[in-house]
Amino acid sequence: MPSDPGGGPVEPFGVLFVCTGNICRSPTAEALARRELARHPGVPLEVSSAGSHALEGNPAASRSMLAASTRGASLERHFARELTRRRVRSAGLILCMAAEHRPFVLSYDRSAANRTFLLATFARVAGEWDWLAGSPAELVALAAEHGRELDGDDVEDPLGHPADAYAACAERLDGLVTPVIAALVKTMPVGSRGST
Repeated sequence: MPSDPGGGPVEPFGVLFVCTGNICRSPTAEALARRELARHPGVPLEVSSAGSHALEGNPAASRSMLAASTRGASLERHFARELTRRRVRSAGLILCMAAEHRPFVLSYDRSAANRTFLLATFARVAGEWDWLAGSPAELVALAAEHGRELDGDDVEDPLGHPADAYAACAERLDGLVTPVIAALVKTMPVGSRGST
């Protein structure tokens, strides 16, 4: 495990992706994040996902599995997880797929407001401000200060739509998750970034 300048181990920074059922959007985002993190072995970032209305243990939607796999991300071993107070409290950054998910996050922990964002909003801010942040927590604080949601920041739910909707969703998520992980890795203290 990487160590901080004081010699102790670096606490992993947790990122939680949230959608409704945890079978399409948030697990795809998590899988894409894992794909990106594989390029930085040893980086103390942990990614997970949960759903505001998830049925614990459901497999990922088959069309999401296919859309993710075409982008080099696997949902084969994914099983839906319910959003819980413990999951919210242990995350340093919570990225919601749509504005409708935020109230569910905050119902578990009001203090999560300054670390809960729409994925698209955070991706935009991370790209602009990562150079100023010396840690993931600092990047989250900058996003809380400078992040502004725009129309269209919600990632639409492909559930029940044709396969091309899942492909479009995975493509959009890829374009948002990739820069977020890159920005978070960049803010890690030197020595904890793994090999690049």
